[in-house]
Amino acid sequence: MPPKSSIKSRLFDTARLLVVAGKGGVGKTTVTAALAVAAADSGHRVLVVTIDGRPGLARLLGASDGAGSTYEGDTIVSGRGPGRRGSIHLRTISAAEALQDYLGTQGLARLAKRLVSTGVVDVVASAAPGIDDLLVLGKIKHLVGLAGADGPHDLVIVDGPAAGHALSLLRSPQAMAETVRGGPLRSQAIEIRDMMRDSQKCRVVLVTLPETTPVNELLETSAVLTDEIGVALGPVVVNGVDHADEVEALVAAGGLAEGDLAEAARYRASRCAVHRREVARIDATSDEGYLELPYLTSGSVDHKAIRTLAHALLDQIGSAS
Repeated sequence: MPPKSSIKSRLFDTARLLVVAGKGGVGKTTVTAALAVAAADSGHRVLVVTIDGRPGLARLLGASDGAGSTYEGDTIVSGRGPGRRGSIHLRTISAAEALQDYLGTQGLARLAKRLVSTGVVDVVASAAPGIDDLLVLGKIKHLVGLAGADGPHDLVIVDGPAAGHALSLLRSPQAMAETVRGGPLRSQAIEIRDMMRDSQKCRVVLVTLPETTPVNELLETSAVLTDEIGVALGPVVVNGVDHADEVEALVAAGGLAEGDLAEAARYRASRCAVHRREVARIDATSDEGYLELPYLTSGSVDHKAIRTLAHALLDQIGSAS
């Protein structure tokens, strides 16, 4: 097992696919955007894939909400980083479009359109749970195979679904390999499973908030991913960490006059203590280490905030080498 600092410093080179996952509300899509911007600023050609088609991701990356909403997607950032090589291409993948794409490569484009238009994919997905996830992962596997110096991108970052669906998504290849006895579907499932278990090709980046319940869920999810599914993890991204040393020192010294400001200072000092404790718990239990994103005082996250978060990531990745 490489040391934690080694994994962090090689985050954008250690695997060709990073799947960002976490429970709803922890800022998973925000982290996806920050990772993509940081990678592009490092000179990487980044392909960002969204499965659920969240329109907010394009906006966080500095584009209009409609950008990247199609199956082929759009290049929304270019000319970044060393040699102005870094770029971000955003695309949306659905099971129906992945099936249509696959059948089209087999000379069955007309049949593919008919199947998709009549809703056959939804019917099959209901009858064979997991096949829709397998179709999406099959396309992602194809895109990972194209990654590299001679391909159109260096790194694929997937804005994965919320934790529950993410686990079922990542379980689907093994489940399908066990269910289907033979044929191309089983072969595809095995190939996808093997890709996901290859740490040089795929790592899952888990996102959490520095609070007790989200961290407990993070640790449970980590165990399932490594022990049951067999995928490798990247460093945990701890989102919204508050550091206020001066406020904590002021509260610890006592002597604050009673009032709203004193109460607010005590509340913030208490929150900082919780964040420090939970980050330490992650550091003690994660073999891959962690990256911190600072707490943002602004009420909403926009592209400017994403650039701030990307710089915070790069500072830590750079110092990890």
